[in-house]
Amino acid sequence: MISEQYLSEIDTATMARILVVEDERIIALNLKENLEALGYGVVGIAASGKKAVTKAGELHPDLVLMDIWLQGDMDGIWTAQQIWNKWQIPVIYLTGHSDKITLKRAKVTAPFGYILKPVNEQQLSVAIEVALQRYKRDQFLSAVLWGIDDGVIVVDQDCRIQCMNQVAELLTEWQFTDAKNRELKDVFQIIDVQTQQPVNNSVTLAFKEDRLVDRTDDHVLITKTGQQIVIADSAAPIRDNQGDLAGVVLVFQDMRDRKQAEAALRQQLAQEQQLNQFQQQFIHTVSHEYRTPLSIIQASTFLIETDSSSVRSENKRVNCQRIKQAVKYMVGLLEDVLTFGQAEAGQLLLDPMPLDVNLFCQQLIDEYQLIASDQAKITWSSCGTSQTAYLDQKILQLIVRNLLTNALKYSPENSSVYLTLTCEDDRLTVEVKDNGIGIPPEDQPCIFEPFRRASNTGTVRGSGMGLAIVKKAVDLHGGTLSVESVLGIGTRFTVVLPFPE
Repeated sequence: MISEQYLSEIDTATMARILVVEDERIIALNLKENLEALGYGVVGIAASGKKAVTKAGELHPDLVLMDIWLQGDMDGIWTAQQIWNKWQIPVIYLTGHSDKITLKRAKVTAPFGYILKPVNEQQLSVAIEVALQRYKRDQFLSAVLWGIDDGVIVVDQDCRIQCMNQVAELLTEWQFTDAKNRELKDVFQIIDVQTQQPVNNSVTLAFKEDRLVDRTDDHVLITKTGQQIVIADSAAPIRDNQGDLAGVVLVFQDMRDRKQAEAALRQQLAQEQQLNQFQQQFIHTVSHEYRTPLSIIQASTFLIETDSSSVRSENKRVNCQRIKQAVKYMVGLLEDVLTFGQAEAGQLLLDPMPLDVNLFCQQLIDEYQLIASDQAKITWSSCGTSQTAYLDQKILQLIVRNLLTNALKYSPENSSVYLTLTCEDDRLTVEVKDNGIGIPPEDQPCIFEPFRRASNTGTVRGSGMGLAIVKKAVDLHGGTLSVESVLGIGTRFTVVLPFPE
């Protein structure tokens, strides 16, 4: 009999509900009596493997006492495996045999204990308490593993998978039930990001060097379906109570979000750098470009004030004209900078509407011929299947005016600048061609950047903003902009603007 003192030492607050699986009725009833005497609750008795699986699913006990040798098609080992796979209920084996073959089979199912028949009550209680404590600890560790945001895989000495959390399942696309006892290399395959060649995982190095391996180099994990995921991984040896190497734990992280964040950060830093360069260029350009017109204004004002000649009226008219031109140039420069700033800030909005191409072109050319009579002559033509474009007139004027201004500025006097507009049903093509100085090949890739001018512009005044504005306006319309240029021969700019759907 069990002493009252021993019973008092048992924590009745944690008494478990137990399912007994035993095909010999007398032994089963004796086990039930002993368990209840110890304070445990017996929720049921099953005499076969099939009934045991059914009762386990219905009753969900805290523990199963399983006789290894059961009558019928399912022995205790097979039954225990089914119960664990379905509901993760811990099992203690009861056996009257201790032969090596039986124990080897039982060991594969990772039971929570063994009890040899005939059953000793104190041995029974200790085995149950140890099993329950181990199960509780395992559940806690499992909860920790499943709560970790990183993938975790634990392998034994043979590098076979023994544990795998949910994140590892998601990343590898392997279920633990399918991956268990497989070699790690079958489930966790990685390649080098650059070479795309297979590389050893950190577990191999941890086994070989018996140390923590933390690899910062990014590798690519090949999932079960062949997908590629950029990861970082580390591995650490696991030791048993004797200090011997028992396995390795592998931890790996999905680096895709981090890589995207790093790319976004790099882009933001690049944009900030461009903004700083833009500000510096703006200060330099404005200070340089304003110096000349301000000097003209100052000198012309002085001449007007001090002129006492008989032709004072004519001199005044000339000097006033110089002042007007200088002011106009300064205002134009400011408008260019403000327009580009609006485009950069996304404040340059489209307002497309039907536009008569011929009328638009004629009005623009008439305006230019009035103010540029001593410059190159503009020859224009309009063709295509339609004469009506569906575009923002203000944005189109920005494009054509800046292209024409550039062409006139860098063309010889009395030469020709050609403007051609081709209107189709779904797009407008604008072509501006001149016979000017041309653009050096090395300058062509960067001429659409703000404040950038070709190296051969010499003393020709300009802010370097015109083509940058054209590029922004074309991008706003979702169009394309290209340039062809030969030094000393001339330049052709081609703009294609699709109509909004």
